[in-house]
Amino acid sequence: MDFEELRLFVHLARSLHFGHTSSECHISASALSRAIQRLERDVGQPLFERDNRSVQLTAQGQRFQHFASRVLDERDQLEQALRQEPERLRGTISIFATVTACQSFLPDLLSRFRRAYPDIHVRLETGYAASALSMLDRGDVDIAVAALPERVPERWVTRIVAYTPLDFVAPALSCDVSRRVAERAIDWAALPVVLPAQGLARVAVDRWFRQRRVTPNMYSEVTGNEAILSLVSTGCAVGVVPRLVMEQSPLSGKVRALEVEPKLGEFRVGLCTGKSRLSDPLVAAFWEATA
Repeated sequence: MDFEELRLFVHLARSLHFGHTSSECHISASALSRAIQRLERDVGQPLFERDNRSVQLTAQGQRFQHFASRVLDERDQLEQALRQEPERLRGTISIFATVTACQSFLPDLLSRFRRAYPDIHVRLETGYAASALSMLDRGDVDIAVAALPERVPERWVTRIVAYTPLDFVAPALSCDVSRRVAERAIDWAALPVVLPAQGLARVAVDRWFRQRRVTPNMYSEVTGNEAILSLVSTGCAVGVVPRLVMEQSPLSGKVRALEVEPKLGEFRVGLCTGKSRLSDPLVAAFWEATA
């Protein structure tokens, strides 16, 4: 469990409404549900009783609410004490993140950091997700926000901040591609697809097609999730993007996620820096303040 999951739990324990907590905490309902399920797995007990009409805390949930509230209060007290330290850090750190990260969870992390260390400036760079970790390795940035590989190299230290499924997406408009994906048995060998040219998403979708023993009918290979969504929205093909990207995109109303079996998998999105970089007081301060 982490502080963000505890924060979501405490909010839901007060609101007793998944929709309200999802909206006020700026998180999708599915991501909120998964966060609560992870907490319940960690605790080993159900924390909520829920049905189609209501949400209620279990007895275990009530006890856990006291614990979670105390932990968050103590963290706030620690942050306040750190802000009152006479020695104030100054300087600049560089962070790389995708546009989607900048529009979703990153502002909250940066706000917490800025409250704790107002004299540290942030240089924020955006670009393609596939570029994040290579920029970190080259030393172009101090910290990267990226989808994390299954095996993280020893030279990195990471912290997961979000989970998002990888989805096939189809056009919402009426077209030949929409009609094909509406069929009971989709002919994946004939269905045109637009895929990322590289990166973890491409590895996952290539594995998915191999498992089905299908050679994809490649419409296009592109760099960037927004380019994929743009092509899909016009009815050219089916594409593959992380769900968080689709939900944050201005094109979200023009595409729709497909239910497929087996699932494509889930991305772990996290902060990443080199272990050696934590010796830098500015990087260490960011790592501590966003925990």
